[in-house]
Amino acid sequence: MVLSALCLVHCLMLPLVLAAAPVVVLATIPAGWLEAEWLHAALIAPVVLVSGPVLWRSGGVRAGVLVAAVAALIGALFVASDRLETGLTVAGALTLLAAHGFTLRQRKVHGLL
Repeated sequence: MVLSALCLVHCLMLPLVLAAAPVVVLATIPAGWLEAEWLHAALIAPVVLVSGPVLWRSGGVRAGVLVAAVAALIGALFVASDRLETGLTVAGALTLLAAHGFTLRQRKVHGLL
């Protein structure tokens, strides 16, 4: 019973821990680094490495969405305006989020989850 309870706690807490991980990691980064351009560029790599294969493998529109989102994120590195940089970054992140949401919904519809 104890092992079953631990398993239940693990299964319920793991998504929360994973969701909180970026916040915890950002809290450990020195304040000056958060404004550094190199950090923004470095964070694009894990985004592409994690999101890229999933959305690319989905093909079709999602592959195009991936290209558009990555283009927005990379484009944000090269604009002079802080507002435009923020806008492109938010647009790229929301586009990736929407594509992942659509993929998840399609997987549920087809019984793959």
